[in-house]
Amino acid sequence: MIPDRDLGARPPLTLEFAFVLALVAPLAHGLCMLVLLQIGFRGLMSVAGMGAVLAYSGIFALCAVRFQRPPMQQLALVRAPALAWLAVAFLLPSVVLSSEIDNLVKLVFPLPVEPPSTGEVLPFLGPTLGIVVVAVFPISYELFFRGILQPLAVARLRAVAGILLTAVLSGVALGLILGGPWGVAPAFAGALVLCILRQASGSLWPPIALHALTGLTFLGAQYKLFGLAGFDDVSAAHTPLPWLAGAAVSTAIGFWLLRVASREQPA
Repeated sequence: MIPDRDLGARPPLTLEFAFVLALVAPLAHGLCMLVLLQIGFRGLMSVAGMGAVLAYSGIFALCAVRFQRPPMQQLALVRAPALAWLAVAFLLPSVVLSSEIDNLVKLVFPLPVEPPSTGEVLPFLGPTLGIVVVAVFPISYELFFRGILQPLAVARLRAVAGILLTAVLSGVALGLILGGPWGVAPAFAGALVLCILRQASGSLWPPIALHALTGLTFLGAQYKLFGLAGFDDVSAAHTPLPWLAGAAVSTAIGFWLLRVASREQPA
């Protein structure tokens, strides 16, 4: 018989181990997508969602066997301060700022000419897109990057360096999937907001909620719900300055609320 494994003998979850997995994550995600496409699945967003489930569930499993604390505590799936939840509402307009970064990147580094579309519309495209950007991506990326990697990075490198490292790795992983090299800069900006929210709130729930709301906003933009120039109205190259200023002010208020919330947390 195989003896029961001593839980106390589990190898520790280290920053080096999580860092290597973070480097591998976009490669694993892309490889899963390629395999799914090769075996006959159609639709880039559905394949991206299934690829995320396969890649990040495997990565999470490799980390979970090294947890030294109960998973809810290890991942900081604990109650967040009320001010952190209020900050989520003020930080949501930061998606407009990320979108403008995307506009600037594409202006400086124009996209290559895309092949003409066949005009084929896959069934359930809208619901599939919603599930992927509102549920699959927020859970996959937040559990690993903000739930596992960021606490390790902050504990080793201190807050600023740990947040920046997590934001860079998370932004590269998501940006490459959503937009290739052109998607890294706006994805980094969004990841930076999520990392600050995670650090100040002391909980993973607010970043999951903000990521899901950002995905919902992205979904609305695909259907031209807002009619905002430079955001979901592609007839304009940039978002008007008053809208950018309003989004910046709202984001600044959100950061101020997080600062107050972090000061109220017990040491």
